[in-house]
Amino acid sequence: MFLLKRLILLGAFAGSLYAAPPKAYHLEIEANPASPFPFLGKFGTVTLHVYPAGIRAETFWLSGFTRNGASTVTVENPLGRMYTEIPVAQISATVRKLSTSGVENAAPAGITLMSGNVKGIPALRHRLSYGPQAWIDVWTTDTIPENPQLRAVIMELVRGISPATAAAIGSVRGMPLYVELNFRRYERVQLVRLKSVTWNSDGQDDALKTGTFYMKAPLLDSIWK
Repeated sequence: MFLLKRLILLGAFAGSLYAAPPKAYHLEIEANPASPFPFLGKFGTVTLHVYPAGIRAETFWLSGFTRNGASTVTVENPLGRMYTEIPVAQISATVRKLSTSGVENAAPAGITLMSGNVKGIPALRHRLSYGPQAWIDVWTTDTIPENPQLRAVIMELVRGISPATAAAIGSVRGMPLYVELNFRRYERVQLVRLKSVTWNSDGQDDALKTGTFYMKAPLLDSIWK
């Protein structure tokens, strides 16, 4: 009986170790905001590097990063060796000025859930329904700890495009791994997709700081040129 209890305890301990989320990770996520929203075409494909301490975004001509809890995003122009800082809270207003999407008032009728996986990672699909053949699928996971700064930036971006949708996804929790849009004009458009995950955070410190010999520009427009 004593041996049986020991085996049960060891099994439970091993199971808890397996289920425990890793403390270190590096997600590489590809985002294509210009596919459904042409007014964001200036940025092209965006590669997001998500670390426990923050996130870094890279495009073919601009880069940016922000650490967890920071009130600003540092935007860099590697070619001009310039950078500036914009408040996270200002992102939605900036996107709204650029937006010509016409979906500002679009609101989902409801959210349904379905279990599955993304690249072998257990995930939950949140389907935001806008009509019989119109929806947004957001796949998230609890296997990887949710990054608060990634959530803050995504919420600001969505709020700038569609405040009603931003209000609806406020209840969606977890690390986003895949987002797909399906509307009449945009059938099965991959907006966000997980490219890879590494169970370490190597390179995090360099990714979340300004490069050497960069000059600070007072305005965002200065580094957009």
